[in-house]
Parts: sequence; structure tokens; C-alpha cells
Amino acid sequence: MQNLTQPFVNLSAANAELITRFAQSAEMAELANASAQKYFELAQKTFGAVAASEAHADLVRSLTENYSTFAREHAQSLFGLAAEGQAQIQDATARLTEVAQAAAATVSESVRTAGQTQSA
Repeated sequence: MQNLTQPFVNLSAANAELITRFAQSAEMAELANASAQKYFELAQKTFGAVAASEAHADLVRSLTENYSTFAREHAQSLFGLAAEGQAQIQDATARLTEVAQAAAATVSESVRTAGQTQSA
């Protein structure tokens, strides 16, 4: 029997990979640097060069950590959802198999019993 959850697992894995690449992409780094540069310029005008340079370094570091954390957590949640769905479908399939086997056994027993009753 084909695994019904595999397409969902594949989709989740592919999406997690895309989000991770997006968060770690050069474009996101450039966006973070541009935002940090604008903040740096504003802070430099407001607070002076020393405070701004420390703030800039902290901002860039924090933004990078935030995007990395987001990508990792989102990927983990997608994998978790996919695994949970796969486990639920496997449980349901196992229960359905048990019910079908019990029904088949009941039908076989009924046919056997009916055959014995007719011969008697």
C-alpha cells in the first residue's frame, strides 16, 4: 500500500528547505544590512558615532540570529506536523486493517456455520 502521507512529508521538507534558504539568503543579509545601515545613520545623528557603532553591531548580530532561529524553528515545526500526520494515518490504517480482518473472519465463520446447518 502506498504511503498516503509521503506527499505531505515531501511538501513539508521542501517548504522547510525553502524557508531556511530564504532566511539565510544573500538578499535577506543585504536587507538586514540595509536596515541596520539606516538605523546606524539615524543613531549616529542622534547619539553619536560610539553608541551607533555598538548599536549597529548588536542590531546586525541580533537580526541574523532572529532569522536563523525563525528558519530553524519553522523547519522543525513543519517536520513535526508531517511526522504527526504520518503517524495518525498509519494508526488509522492499522485499525482499518484489524476491522477488515475481523469482518472477514466473521463472514467466513458465518458461511461455515451456515454450511454446517444446511448439511444437518
